[in-house]
Amino acid sequence: MPKRTFNRLDDDKKERIMRAAIEEFHARGFENAKIETIARKAEVAKGSIYQYFDDKKEMFLYSVTWALNYFMKIIDRQTPLQDMDVYEYFLSGSRERFELLKQEPLLVAFSMDIYAGKFGGLALEASRELSRIGEEYELKLIANGKRKATVRDDLDDKTLLLFFQGVTEKFDMEIMEKVKGFDYDPTEEQYYEMENLLKDMISLLKQGMGRN
Repeated sequence: MPKRTFNRLDDDKKERIMRAAIEEFHARGFENAKIETIARKAEVAKGSIYQYFDDKKEMFLYSVTWALNYFMKIIDRQTPLQDMDVYEYFLSGSRERFELLKQEPLLVAFSMDIYAGKFGGLALEASRELSRIGEEYELKLIANGKRKATVRDDLDDKTLLLFFQGVTEKFDMEIMEKVKGFDYDPTEEQYYEMENLLKDMISLLKQGMGRN
């Protein structure tokens, strides 16, 4: 986690530093990434980086969580989390989410690097942190579904989470691969193809965890 000095920065400066770090880690990998390059691109002094993070590893791991949280905050602004269940999460505003992936190719590519194991031993540690954040979000969606009577209540949340992850993990990767293959600028036909894929996934989810 970053130091208190980083948390005291204004949001624009935090974002500038994190985007510079993600760009450098994505381009050069962890071992070859240079703090001085990150500082220069972020328009801060190199010494300031060490006032914000203990070392490069801490900065890398925080970059991972920052990227995920950035996407989740944008999605939550489009459709507030408290209003969504697990099905609505995927279907509501799907076009806007595709647009977000189009607007943030670097963050998408960096996230895919992590899942692909590009960062060696650090990739496992980073993936665990991504999973922790994602699970917290998904458990809230499941709880919303139980409250709205769209998710079965005869199974505990952890069991439902395992099923949910099993169905969605490969679908999520497939969507990201398609967006990347479309150069982050899908045509109307390609949007339609991805939306149909999401609808198929929702159908599977409802068969397994929906209330009859």
